[in-house]
Formats: sequence, structure tokens, C-alpha cells
Amino acid sequence: MKGPNTIDKNDTLEGYIVGIGASAGGLEAINAFFDNMPSDTGLSFVVIQHLSPDHKSLMAELLSKHTAMQVYEATENVTIQPNAVYLLTPKNTMVVKDGQLHLHEKVRNQQPNNSIDIFFHSLADDKQEKAIGVVLSGTGTDGTKGLESIKTHGGIVLVQDPLSAEFDGMPNSAVSSGTADLILDPEMMPEELVEYLKEAPLIKSFNVMSKQEESTLLDILEMVHRFTGHDFKNYKRPTLHRRLAKRMAEKNIKNLSDYSNYLGDNTEEVKLLCREFLINVTRFFRDEDAFDVIRLQVIPALFMTRQPGDTVKIWVVAVSTGEEAYSLAMLIDEYIQTN
Repeated sequence: MKGPNTIDKNDTLEGYIVGIGASAGGLEAINAFFDNMPSDTGLSFVVIQHLSPDHKSLMAELLSKHTAMQVYEATENVTIQPNAVYLLTPKNTMVVKDGQLHLHEKVRNQQPNNSIDIFFHSLADDKQEKAIGVVLSGTGTDGTKGLESIKTHGGIVLVQDPLSAEFDGMPNSAVSSGTADLILDPEMMPEELVEYLKEAPLIKSFNVMSKQEESTLLDILEMVHRFTGHDFKNYKRPTLHRRLAKRMAEKNIKNLSDYSNYLGDNTEEVKLLCREFLINVTRFFRDEDAFDVIRLQVIPALFMTRQPGDTVKIWVVAVSTGEEAYSLAMLIDEYIQTN
């Protein structure tokens, strides 16, 4: 019988590298993650935390109290091993290439700190679908762009539930990017991650659907449309596949046709699947680069030929709970007040 910190030998996950990014308030989240991570999964872990280069880090000593795995400070050219944890040193940034870690001296006073993005980008390139990115508590947006790279290369993304984060800037930014496969409290991540990796073959099977399976998927989407009024036919397929796989795994159903039959007999499951498809991610000034272009270029051009008393109408599509629309309204009001 397996104990809480063991895993069946047949379930080993060697070859996957888990990159964990954290900033302010991240130590507690990191400890909670490793308190609940079995020590023999075969996974490798690299922790990238925003640390002051002027102070010696005690992270290795502290984290060793929360895991039976070996914890190392990263060194140049070290080969990443399974069932081990590697920590970024305070004075460096770090990348992975061919399974080895490489350190670069950090540029002093560089703002913003993007050491997490730097590592995640390299992890995506090096491990492709075996890259796993985790963003925990922290301020700012570091990690978001790196998670997008991981997702583009077929990897897996986990983000701390912003409600549980001491500092929710990094988790909120990551959630808003729409890349997260799982949004959880840190202590729940290990079990869910291992289960998710076991489901990965099912998700990948959706990518090579037969014509009959494609027809079954369309039948499922039509069923959802009929019972809920929501039409998902033009949604991104990878998103639909991940959400279908999650519901099927929860019901222990391995075959799409069997799941379609199950939906036909269970209206409540149709509604639950619909809610699984609907991902409401939004925040004020989401995608900051785009809003900078709107503020600096689009709005001035829009008002260049306007006269006092003229009407300006702005149409915002798919605003979820409205933050994007209010963000535009604030930018326009700011422009009017200062010009």
C-alpha cells in the first residue's frame, strides 16, 4: 500500500522538469507545495525566487525541512536529476539547455526582475511538452510571458489561486493570460499535478481524432448548445480538449463516445461541462503592452479631429465581467482631463 509520500514505480514521471516561480510571500507557498509533493515521483524541480543579491540565501536549508528530496543551490553545467530540487542563487539568472543549468550574472538594479520569465522561456525550448511551469505568490507580472512559452510548446501550467496568495500580482497576471491548466492552492498542486500528468495521454489523443471522434465532439458541443444556450464550436480546440479530459477523468470515462452517451442521459453533467468550458479571466488593463499602445497612439489619433461636444463610441467585445471596458473608459477620461 502506498504511503502519502510514495508513488508506484510504474507511475514515475522522469524527464519532466517543474519550474516554480515565486516572489514576495512565496516562501510559505513553496513550503506548502513541497510539504505535499511525494519524494519519488521522478519529477525534477527548479525554484526561481526573487531574492536580494546583497543577502545570503538560507533557502536550501529552510526548504530541506519540507521535503525528503535533495535540495541544491544551482551551479554551472549541473545536470538536472529526478527527485531533486535546484534553487536559483540570488546573484544570478538561470536557463536550462540540454538538461543542464547555466548561470548568468544578474544585472544589478535591473527593473523589473524577469528571472522567472528567463528560466521559463528556456524550459519551454528545452523540454517542450515535458516542461511544467508553476507561478506562486508574488508582486508584478514576472512569469506570465514564460508560461505562455511553456503552453505554446505543449507544456503544462499551474498557478496559485490568487485568493490564497499573500501577494496576488503574479498569480492574477498568470491567470489573466489564459494559459493555466490548473489554478489551485499550493498544497493541492502536487496531487492534482500527478493526476493531471496521468490524464495527459487522453488529452493528446484528442489531437489525432478520427472522423467519427470529430463527429462525436461536434455532437457533444451541439448538446451543450441545446441545453445551455452556449455555442462553443468556434472555441480553441486545445482548451475544449483539456476541459473535456478533466470532466472525463473525474467520471472515469476513457472513451469520447461513452462520454457522449453519458451526457445524453445526464442533463446535469451537460451543465457542468458547459461551466468547465467557460473560463472567466479578466482584470483591469489586461495585456499592459496593448493598453500602452491604446493610450499613447490610438486614443490621441481618435481625438485628433474631434471637437468639443462630439460623441465618441467605443465597442468592447467579450468583456467577461467588464474590466476591459472600464479600463478603456478610464484611459479616455484621463486623456480628456489632461488635454
